[in-house]
Amino acid sequence: MIGYTYLERVFFCKGAAMDNVKLVDFHVHSNASDGLFSPLEVVKIMAGAGLAAIGLTDHDTINGLPEAACAADQYGIELLPGVEISAVEDNVDIHILGYYPQKRDHLYEMLEDLQKERFARMEVMVEKLKSYGFRIKPEEVTAEARDAAPGRMHLARLMLKKKYVHSLNQAFSLYLQRNRPAFVPRRTFTIKQAMGLLAEAEAIPVIAHPGYIGKQVIERLLVMGLKGIEVFHPDHSPSLIKHYQEVAKEHALIITGGSDFHGDSNNKTNYSRRQAIPICYLQQMKKLIPQ
Repeated sequence: MIGYTYLERVFFCKGAAMDNVKLVDFHVHSNASDGLFSPLEVVKIMAGAGLAAIGLTDHDTINGLPEAACAADQYGIELLPGVEISAVEDNVDIHILGYYPQKRDHLYEMLEDLQKERFARMEVMVEKLKSYGFRIKPEEVTAEARDAAPGRMHLARLMLKKKYVHSLNQAFSLYLQRNRPAFVPRRTFTIKQAMGLLAEAEAIPVIAHPGYIGKQVIERLLVMGLKGIEVFHPDHSPSLIKHYQEVAKEHALIITGGSDFHGDSNNKTNYSRRQAIPICYLQQMKKLIPQ
């Protein structure tokens, strides 16, 4: 899905004129996790696209937030500090976004433990690929990841550079995703642990890109303190957007949305404003920040 229609985006912003309304993207990634660009570069890209605010939500790390905060001041764009925590429930991946964490020390320590384990996991994945004729060394993946802990996206990029696959999607669909030959499960949280960690950090929990899976888990997450749903996401069809708009309204949840930008499209820095949503959604979120 390339963008969102006027009616979809103004669901909670009636009266907003999409041609001149300020826009926010709640969901972008940097190379602090598996994005292509540094936090500074990501902020510059989003500011150049004319956004008023962005949420940096790297996977299982908040290491990119200080650099992003400095860059946001430099480029005159508002930063929503956040994180995207990976959880697994019944062999299903669930991602929980946490915004405006007030107590970051414990959050940082718990996430750093996860990052350290990724190095050992990557060695096993690389070893599995050897039996398929892939000449890849763990240190090459580490170099690809630079300052981040190595993950599947870094390995996929390296496979693409070495021309073992034709695309990142092929790397995952043939080798790296769950139930494929090089997949190795990593230590993750249960959704209860993820929600508990965000509660300890006093962050605002939002389920990320729930898709069809989200219909099965949102009821459980509500009991655990869920505050919002990422309604707008490139993978969501119009029918899913409508469904989650209705769920949000029924349970008085905030709505978020964004591009899930990683910067992986042929290394290009261009960004489409059509993935952003009106800033009134951010104003609703800010009402939930602990005072």
